[in-house]
Amino acid sequence: MLSNDLEPVHNSEIIHYEPPADGRSAPFLDMRQILNVLLLRRKLIIITTAVCFFTTAALLHIVPWVYKSTVELLIFDPDQQVSQDVQKTTSPFVENRDAVAMNTEIAVIRSRSLALRVAAKLGLENDAEFQAKSFAPTWLRRLLGLSVGPETNGDAKQAEALHLDRAAEILQKKLEAESVPFSYILRISASSGSAGMAQRLATAVADDYLSGQREAREEALQRVVVWLRSRLEDLQGRIQAEETSIAELKTTNGLTDIAGKGNLTEQQINDLSAQLMRAQDDVAEKRAHLDQANRVLEGKGDLQEVPEIVASNAIGQLRLQASQLSSQAARLRSDLGPNHEAVIAVQNQLSAVNKAISDESTRVVGDLKNAYDSALQREQSLEASLQKLSDKRQNSTASLKLQELERLVDSDRKIYGGYLSQFNELSKSGNLQGESARIISAASLPIEPSSPRSIIYYAVGAIGGLGLGAFLAFLLEYLDRGIRSGSQVEQTFGYPLLGIIPLQGTGTPVGPTGLAQTMIESPLSKFGEAVRNTRLSLTFANHGESPKVILVTSSVPGEGKSASAMLLATSSARSGQRTVLVDCDLRHPSLSEAFGMPKRGLTDVLAGTAGLDEVVIHDRATGVDFISVGTDTQDATDFLASERMRNLVVKLRERYDYIALDAAPLLPVIDALTLASMVDKVLMVVEWGRTPRDAVFEALSVLRPESHRIAGVVLNKVDPKHMSRYGYNYGYGYSYGFGYRHSYG
Repeated sequence: MLSNDLEPVHNSEIIHYEPPADGRSAPFLDMRQILNVLLLRRKLIIITTAVCFFTTAALLHIVPWVYKSTVELLIFDPDQQVSQDVQKTTSPFVENRDAVAMNTEIAVIRSRSLALRVAAKLGLENDAEFQAKSFAPTWLRRLLGLSVGPETNGDAKQAEALHLDRAAEILQKKLEAESVPFSYILRISASSGSAGMAQRLATAVADDYLSGQREAREEALQRVVVWLRSRLEDLQGRIQAEETSIAELKTTNGLTDIAGKGNLTEQQINDLSAQLMRAQDDVAEKRAHLDQANRVLEGKGDLQEVPEIVASNAIGQLRLQASQLSSQAARLRSDLGPNHEAVIAVQNQLSAVNKAISDESTRVVGDLKNAYDSALQREQSLEASLQKLSDKRQNSTASLKLQELERLVDSDRKIYGGYLSQFNELSKSGNLQGESARIISAASLPIEPSSPRSIIYYAVGAIGGLGLGAFLAFLLEYLDRGIRSGSQVEQTFGYPLLGIIPLQGTGTPVGPTGLAQTMIESPLSKFGEAVRNTRLSLTFANHGESPKVILVTSSVPGEGKSASAMLLATSSARSGQRTVLVDCDLRHPSLSEAFGMPKRGLTDVLAGTAGLDEVVIHDRATGVDFISVGTDTQDATDFLASERMRNLVVKLRERYDYIALDAAPLLPVIDALTLASMVDKVLMVVEWGRTPRDAVFEALSVLRPESHRIAGVVLNKVDPKHMSRYGYNYGYGYSYGFGYRHSYG
C-alpha cells in the first residue's frame, strides 16, 4: 500500500521503490486532491453556478406569479345548535360529525354547480384568465384529431354559455378546500394571477356556499314545519273523535270512572295485578334462598353463602366455638400426639359442636321452606282472585271496547304532545338555522405570491449550479488522462517523480541548445534548480551512488526527452564532471539537428568506418562532449543492439563520469529497450498534462524486462502557475525524490 508520508532522511539511507506487478497502483481517496480539483476548476464551478442562478432568475420572470387567498368557515358550532330532534332533519353534522361529513362539504364546495354560480356572479366568462387558450388553430386541431369543443354556429347565448362553462372548469382547478384536523373548520383557498381576483374568488365561493347551505336549511325547515302541521291536525281530529266515542260508550253502557282510572272492576284488576307481581317476586326470592340453603346442606357450598344462616346468632357462636376447638386440637395433637386422651376429648367436643351447627342449619332451612310455602300460597290465591275478575271483565264487551279506546287516545295524545313540542321549537328557533355555519376568517388580500417561491428557487438554482459545477469539474478531471501532479505519477505508475522541469515562457530560446544556454545564463533560476535537482535525484534512485550511464526516453515523440537529456548533460558538465551526450535516436535525431547534423557520428563508429575520437564534438558553451547519429542507416535497431554498441558504452564509461543516451520513444520502436540493458538507470520523460496515462503504461510495459533499471519519471514542460493549483509550489525542494523518503509496501 502506498504511503504519502514524507520523512527527511540522511545521505546514508537508501531510497527504494517497488513498482506493482502490473505496473499500476490502486488510487485512493485523498481529500486534498478533491479540494485541489475544486480549486483548479473553480472558474468552471463559479460560471456554472452563475449560469444556473441567472437561468433561475430568468425563469422566475417568465413563470407567471400566482396569488392565493384563503377563507376559513366554521361548519358546525355546538354552542349555537338547538335540540338534536330538530337538527337531525336540517343538518348532517348532528349525528355524523366525522370525516365523511366534512369530505361531503368539501365536495360541495368544489362542485361544478357552485363554480358556475360564482363564475356567473363575477363575470368570469369575459375574463381572459378563465378562458382556455388553444395552442393551435381549429383546422390544425382537427387534423391532429384533437378536441375542438362544441360549435356555437354564431349563437351568442350558446357562445356565452360555453365561455361560462370554460370559466367554471378553470375555476374548479384554482379552488382548494380542506378540513382543519380535529375541528369543524373548512379552509377554502382560491388562486389567481391577480391578488385582488384571488381575494374576490375566495370571498365569492364562501358566500355562495353559505348562501346555499342557508337556503337548503330553510327549505328543509319549511318542509318539516308543513309536515308537522299536517300531522298535528290529523292527530287532533283523531283524538277528538276517540274522546267522543269514549263519552258515548260510557253514557250508553252506564260506565263510570273511579279516581279517573276506569270502572271498579278495572281498578280491582290493576290492584290485584300489582299485588300478584309483588307476590311472584317474593316467591322467586324465597325459592332462590331455599335452593341455595339446600345446596349448602348437601355439601355443595359454604355456609357463608346463605344470609339466613350467617345471620343466626346461635350458629355464629357455635362456629366460633368450633374454630377454637379446632385450634386447641391442632395444638394438642402437635404436643401430645394424635392418640392422647386430651386430644380425643377435644375432638369429641368438636364433633358435638359441628352436629349442633348442622342441626341449627337444618332448622334455618326449615324456616325458609315454611316461608316459601306461605308465599307460594299467597301467589296462588292472588292468581285465583285475578282470574275471577278477568273473567268478569271479559264478559263485558263495552268494558273491553272502552279500554281499547282509552289506550288509543292515550297513545295519540303522547304522539301529539311530541309533535307539538317539535313544532313549537322549530317555530321559535327557525331564524337560527343558518347561523351554525359562518365565516371565522375572511379572505385577505395576499401581499406576496404563493408561487413561485423566489427564495426557494434561487436556493435550488445556486445549490444545483454548485453541484453541477462540481460534477463537471470531477468529470473533466476524470476525462483528463494526462499527468498533472507527482502524486499521480507515484500512485498510478508506482515509480517516483524525480524532477519537474518547468515550461519556459515566450522569448526564451527554443531547442535543446537554447534551453541549455538559458540554464547556463541563469544557473540559480528556478529552471536551473529544477534541472540540477533532477540530476541529483538520480543519485538517490541508484542507492546513493551516482549512476554513470543514463538512458533518457519517453512514451511518444514530442515530450521533450532530447531537451531533457541535453539539460542533464549540461548540468553535469557545469558541475565539473566529464560528460558526454550521445544521440541514439537514429530515426529523429533532434540533438544532432541542434548541433548542425555532423556528417559522422554513432553509426559510423558502430559500422567501423570511424574512430571514437573522430566523432566526438566538444561544445564550449555547455562543456559537453557530443556524439551525433552520424550516417543514415536502415538497420538502426540492429546497430544499437550490437556488441559494438555495448563495447562503445564500456569505452565511454572509462573516459567519462556522466554519460547521457538520448533514445527513441518506447512505443514507436524498441530501440530504447535494446539500450536499457547497457545503462545504469533509465529516466522516463513525460510531458505534463498531455501524455495519456495509457501511453505511459504501455511504455513501462515495454521496459518490463529491464524494469529494475527504471529510476523514475520526470515531468517536462510543466506550467508552474497551473501546477500550483494541484497543491505544489514551484521553488526550492520542488523536485521529487530529493531529500525525502517515499515508503512503499
